[in-house]
Amino acid sequence: MLTTNKSFLQPTGFRVVINSDYKNLEFFAQSAQHPGASVSPVEIGIPKVSLPLLGDKITYSELSINLMIDEDMTSYREMQGWLEDAIGSDHEKAVMDISIIVLTSHNNKNITIKYKDCIPTTIGAIDFNSTSGDSTFLTFDASFRFSTYEIL
Repeated sequence: MLTTNKSFLQPTGFRVVINSDYKNLEFFAQSAQHPGASVSPVEIGIPKVSLPLLGDKITYSELSINLMIDEDMTSYREMQGWLEDAIGSDHEKAVMDISIIVLTSHNNKNITIKYKDCIPTTIGAIDFNSTSGDSTFLTFDASFRFSTYEIL
């Protein structure tokens, strides 16, 4: 059945929701990259060829979020604290869900992509550069592993 909704998904129509402890990460999120998925085929050897069969496990790449940095580096500090909690003794505090709320062309909530049991794995570098003539703002990338996701 062909969809009745002929509006295209807009790249700017989204919000990131983590939880009340990470409001700055939510506010300063400027882009999010929904992860890809792959299934490794199982090869069965038969004479003269290999016959690929669908594998038994889906592997998701990481969820990546790019965040702007405020002058007090609050968003970066929040992310650093979360990463430290993930390797520290407070594992319960480090694992949480992340949601990306996708908005319609009229900026209304449409669908939610909920990533479950997220843990931070990477905080990207910050590129301080005194020779930059543009008035650009500093950003950093954060990557997360998760158990699964669902589109609600």
